[in-house]
Amino acid sequence: MGGRTRRARRQPERLQGRGPAHRRSGSRQGHPVAERFLNPVAQPSRLRGKLILGGLFFYVLFLLVQMPAAWLLARLPADSPMQLRQASGSPWHGAVRQVTWRVGNDRLELGSLVWAWVPGELLRGRLGLAFELGQAPNKLKGVLLIGRDGQHLKTVQGRLDAAILGFAFRPLSLLQPQGRLTLAIPDLHLGKQRIHGEARVDWREARSALIAAPLGDYHAELRADPDGRRARFTIQTLQGAMAINGAGDYSPGKGGDGKLFLHPPQDERGKRYTPILDLFGRPDANGTWVLNLASH
Repeated sequence: MGGRTRRARRQPERLQGRGPAHRRSGSRQGHPVAERFLNPVAQPSRLRGKLILGGLFFYVLFLLVQMPAAWLLARLPADSPMQLRQASGSPWHGAVRQVTWRVGNDRLELGSLVWAWVPGELLRGRLGLAFELGQAPNKLKGVLLIGRDGQHLKTVQGRLDAAILGFAFRPLSLLQPQGRLTLAIPDLHLGKQRIHGEARVDWREARSALIAAPLGDYHAELRADPDGRRARFTIQTLQGAMAINGAGDYSPGKGGDGKLFLHPPQDERGKRYTPILDLFGRPDANGTWVLNLASH
């Protein structure tokens, strides 16, 4: 009797020991991971939400692709220095018949502009546009990339009217430059705090509208430092009676500073350049006129 009583008392203990195990297994059913597999409604609802968001994204993208370029360009500020007229096509593939650059009362006609979207650049998180500006023989073409890290110019090459020098660098507008520019930008990346790459430009058959005598041929180059904090530009004379040389630095977010040195012939020919040299004051002791270049 006593032995059976002890065994009978042990049985409830074994049954009680199973209780926590059952409770632990029951608690797993309330775990979020378990609910994801056990709840037949949870997954389809999340998938449906993602499909709706994806559909909205592609719908907005479709609207942008179909939107007329003229509608977008009409919303540019009226006082923008770049005036774009007679637009056609869409933001992804379109054209503008006439591009005009205005600075104060000065105007420069740059010709037509054609662009086309580069779809593959979206995979890199940036917008890519292949463009052509101007008409032959003054035509510039290349690729413009726009992303979070700034603007990127690639394989840009072509020719421009030298009059653009007076718009890009206002001190040079005093010269009323003429001739042709040959531009080459293999790869140039300009960000808010960094600049990488290089650019080259040649000014051929350079002249000034103020005098009849030719100036010469010149070469300018921009090359960024390896760390991207600064780029240095140099200007040198290739040939010609008027020697124009210079150098300076450009830093993103701060602008550029440099000096341009104009040295005319030291014989009787030098008098032919007096009308333009007098615009820059008096020469130094070496007979050289110094022009400060600054942009901010």
